[in-house]
Amino acid sequence: MVANEVQGDKRPASRRVADALLELIDSGLLAPGEPLPPYRQIAKDHDVAVNTAMHAVRLLRDSGVVTIRQHAGAKVSDRTDDVDIAEELGRARAEVSELRGKVEQVNAKLVDLEERLGSIADQVGKAER
Repeated sequence: MVANEVQGDKRPASRRVADALLELIDSGLLAPGEPLPPYRQIAKDHDVAVNTAMHAVRLLRDSGVVTIRQHAGAKVSDRTDDVDIAEELGRARAEVSELRGKVEQVNAKLVDLEERLGSIADQVGKAER
């Protein structure tokens, strides 16, 4: 982390590290089931103490983002079960409806263009006779 960023950031170091790890998880760089780096590596990567790295991982555990097993380290949790099926279904239906509307608009424009091309072709045909 850049020193200036740390100085201006009022969050505790453990929260900053937890948020940085969460970004890796949310971006897919750390996928469900994958282990987090060892505490020492996290501490080194973020220029914090090992205890701070441990606390950051515990923060992620407390929010359900990772699981910690003694002597096995921390792994990214599979949060697909956390998805609200009804909400996701509603979003998908709304998106399908929006796309159908767009397809109808494109079809209408296509019909209009085909009519215009037909008219132009007729005019060109008459001019050639």
